[in-house]
Amino acid sequence: MLTLHGVTVRYGRFDALTAVDWSVGTGEATVTALLGPSGCGKSTLLRAVAGLEPVAEGSIAWDGQPLDGVAPHRRDFGVVFQDGQLFPGRTVRQNIAYGLARRGIRGTQARDRVDEMLRLVRLDGYGDRAPAALSGGQAQRVALARALAPRPRLLLLDEPLAAVDSQLREELAEGIGEIVREAGTPTVLVTHDHREAALMADTVSVMRAGRIVQTDAASRLWHRPVDAETAEFLGARAVIGGTLHRGVLTTAMGEVALTDETTFGTLPDGPCRVALRPEALVADVDPDGDGVVEHAAALVSSWRVRLRVGDAVYDGVSSQPVTPGTRVRPRLDAGALAVIG
Repeated sequence: MLTLHGVTVRYGRFDALTAVDWSVGTGEATVTALLGPSGCGKSTLLRAVAGLEPVAEGSIAWDGQPLDGVAPHRRDFGVVFQDGQLFPGRTVRQNIAYGLARRGIRGTQARDRVDEMLRLVRLDGYGDRAPAALSGGQAQRVALARALAPRPRLLLLDEPLAAVDSQLREELAEGIGEIVREAGTPTVLVTHDHREAALMADTVSVMRAGRIVQTDAASRLWHRPVDAETAEFLGARAVIGGTLHRGVLTTAMGEVALTDETTFGTLPDGPCRVALRPEALVADVDPDGDGVVEHAAALVSSWRVRLRVGDAVYDGVSSQPVTPGTRVRPRLDAGALAVIG
């Protein structure tokens, strides 16, 4: 297990990380995401774990053994950075074999391992190509293969899809998640994109201002953010009040049952705050509805709408064609809303 206790990283008088306590279980091929906005300290934390950033206070340990003073190349961690950093003068095969050679693995054993890695990252037949002949997604998969080839005990991914075309990110995120699980290597992923975290990670730790503010299973985090700021970062556009009673949420938008404990956990009765992403608020066309569409944009199979309910304006979705002025009845979708706290 990777364990951080009271870790502070300081640049002059500025604390990039402040007394961070954090742990990553390594018994299975799980993916843990460090998720947060730019400047929150997530990449600094990853670099500190890798031994690339000095720790001013606190300690980092692996299975109870302190890593203080252990050089990066002796920590047995694989690292993939944003741009992959492939060696331009070496072929794909030579890039993947680099870490093996550093460990004294050569000859047939190295060739077999490189072939295995090429198959793992779905790049059979690419071994003799130069990095310049690869797409951005292919280059990142080669960097991933190079990091995995020596069988590291932990893989660290620092925004691996940041330089990839946005249209390919979802496909690559799912692919990388599958690859690291198939490789059997525990992985820490740094990302600012909550969609990437949802696609790739089993557990997500949200960072803000140099601290970890929440760690939860990826399946629960989106439905139980610890505070409104976290909910907003995860895509919420509005926060409304409500009341819970025996798993039923009552709001100005009506009632909805929140009985899935896997998603919401145990919800206490009483007042609560509800975070609404656009997909959580469904606008049904109804001439007698108390909502009015102010703006509508057609998506692939639905409409993104901005609607006014009383004095408040919300973002939502509609499965029916709507135009400004259409009267609608808003309702909540339990599968997309979040209860704060």
